[in-house]
Amino acid sequence: MNDTENEIKMDMDLESKKQALADYLKIDPTEILACSARLNDLATFQAQKAIYVVGTDEEVDLGIRGYFENNLSELDSAFIGKTAKLSSDDAHMVDRLCQIMDEDIETDILNEAILSVVKKCGDLEELIGAAVAGLDRGQFLSEDGKEISFGNYFIYRFRKGQCSDFEY
Repeated sequence: MNDTENEIKMDMDLESKKQALADYLKIDPTEILACSARLNDLATFQAQKAIYVVGTDEEVDLGIRGYFENNLSELDSAFIGKTAKLSSDDAHMVDRLCQIMDEDIETDILNEAILSVVKKCGDLEELIGAAVAGLDRGQFLSEDGKEISFGNYFIYRFRKGQCSDFEY
């Protein structure tokens, strides 16, 4: 598939998600704005003074997995060491990195450092899988904790606001 065909497919997919959201909300699709910013690679829309996230089951799972991969520092360092099957030295390094973060290191730098250690010395897939395993997707992606299954999509009311609140 060439770039033009991919763009057409993505536009059609976006329109399909927009239509599903409109049908769920029982409003005209013209009342919905597709946001240019994506949330963990999930499509976002503005409707009725709120931001909605819409995706297929696979897209939602991949989006949540991507979130954890890019935010490893939010996980407990002992959980990272044990679950990623790190050696005691590598687990101690992750623990120390997390302590340093509390002292003044930027989160992005910390995440990259932890990700590098886990990728090189441990089992990233096991770690991400364990982080996601008990997660309630509705609680994670929706301000009201609800995951709405609608046709081929899952819909989440992410928060009140408009696209411009998080576009950059």
